[in-house]
Amino acid sequence: MLVLVSVYAFDDVRRELLVVWPAVVGWGARVVGQLRPAVSAETAGRLTGELTRLSQALWGSYVRPASGGDDEQERWSVVHDAVQEPNLPDASGQLLVSYEPVEEAAHRLGRVLHGAGDAALTGAVVSEVRCEVDAVRRAGLGDLSGRAVQAALVDRVDASPLQVSAADEVLRADPLGGGLLSVAVDPAAACVAAAHWLAAAAVVAGEESGNSAAGVFADADDIQAVSVEVPTLVVGRIVDGGVSPRRVVMDLLRAAVAAGEGVIVDPDGVAADNARIQSLVAGLSAAERAEVLASEPVRATLLDPRRPARDLLEHLLDGIASCRLLFAEYADDEFDDEPIRPSDEGGAAWDAAEPGKLEFVVLVRQEAEQSGGRLS
Repeated sequence: MLVLVSVYAFDDVRRELLVVWPAVVGWGARVVGQLRPAVSAETAGRLTGELTRLSQALWGSYVRPASGGDDEQERWSVVHDAVQEPNLPDASGQLLVSYEPVEEAAHRLGRVLHGAGDAALTGAVVSEVRCEVDAVRRAGLGDLSGRAVQAALVDRVDASPLQVSAADEVLRADPLGGGLLSVAVDPAAACVAAAHWLAAAAVVAGEESGNSAAGVFADADDIQAVSVEVPTLVVGRIVDGGVSPRRVVMDLLRAAVAAGEGVIVDPDGVAADNARIQSLVAGLSAAERAEVLASEPVRATLLDPRRPARDLLEHLLDGIASCRLLFAEYADDEFDDEPIRPSDEGGAAWDAAEPGKLEFVVLVRQEAEQSGGRLS
């Protein structure tokens, strides 16, 4: 999976090496260094390519973190050493190649710098690599300031407790999660916090409607089209199964990542789903069968494998909006007849003066506070 992170380029007019990186809104940029005339355009192109490759490898290690922090720290020092003293071909032309993507990317970059033979350029690039490594390191600790903001744009299969806490604070301020997609928070951590608040919202909506917490989404879907399958699964496991939000989220993300890599983590579940769908189409005409199979395919994951964490977050926020919708339908107070409208960012749009909004928010906050232990 290609990670959209720092990208490097060469301005052949100003002869400047540039870096741009994604932020929550727009992109950041800076000049890495100046290339003297002796550095060819081909070398400059190779340099930008290897810098970009190293950035992707570094952020790839963030997205799929190693199990031990000590190994991660050792990897960072190896990166700096490899850029400055790369493996070079020996007298017979043989070259030692590392199987570790980050280390080998650093050696490849170092070999380009060695070929350029420009000490000033090497110094500027080493400084830039240190900056990128520091951004990845800080992101892993939950600090998404500066260059580490890139972490908000990638889908990590892990969640920093610091980032979960930050997302939880955003949701405490607005339990409908309207601002969660526009702040610098790691998407996976945002999913963990959102799953907790979704469960709280589902309990509130269920008590108001006389439904089970996991059953409120199918009920809301009768009012207007909403996400049903993912919120139902998440709430069912948290409220009925007693599973932590973190475990539920990580299970969904790992299944999606595996599916993107061609692996099915739950073959029995997929087989059962296929059997269920085949029973639905049994006895139908060929045309009807094709229509049903097209509308309800068998899937190895409920999420988009290309962007699993962000896709899951959208489902969770839609689920919270569904709970608000159902609460409005059943509450004793007079509610606005206008349906809840999803905003452009995927959250729930509501006016501060909307009748009953405050009651729902207060009840959800109370429920989330009472069950807050499941986030720890």
